Amino acid sequence: MAPNHVRLTLTSVEAEQNTERTELEAIVAACLQGERQAQQRLYQQFYNPLFSICLRYATDHDEAASLVNQAFLKAFQALEQCKDLQAFPAWINRIAVNVCLDHIRKMKPRRTAALEDAPEPAIPSSALDKIAAEDLLKMVQQLPPASRAVFSLYVVEGYKHEEIAQQLGMSVGTSRWHLSVAKKELKRILQNYQS
Repeated sequence: MAPNHVRLTLTSVEAEQNTERTELEAIVAACLQGERQAQQRLYQQFYNPLFSICLRYATDHDEAASLVNQAFLKAFQALEQCKDLQAFPAWINRIAVNVCLDHIRKMKPRRTAALEDAPEPAIPSSALDKIAAEDLLKMVQQLPPASRAVFSLYVVEGYKHEEIAQQLGMSVGTSRWHLSVAKKELKRILQNYQS
């Protein structure tokens, strides 16, 4: 009896995924026709995930909201370039990350600090376990813009320093330096948070 139940559960999950995919296809098709209601539905469906991404790179909620709006504008302008709707969430997330990186590039002062082998301070895992995700996000937002971007790309997005350097127009050593600065600053903030 259990195998049939599992099969029914998988079938219902697959049916739900197919329904979501069909709905997304219909919304995107309507957006391509310029229908405002479809654009609003797509905006509402993907606003929260994109806001979460932008908040990691922004200094506050207002700046994150502005970056989300810029990401949606770019997405709507390039919507016909997204050929695989199964990859749509990843596609629009990538647009949001690129908008954030463009914003940081415009803001960052031109510096050429390069510390190839800067030691990385350790942050005790016990300290991280006691912090709510929202508090941790606020701590990351206190970092300087370039260090915040490198930290988010390296730690959250999983990029390598070579990729970060290319995305942000800096040397690999500078990327490593910004990560080190971010970790040192977060460690200091954590110590203040604990006391």
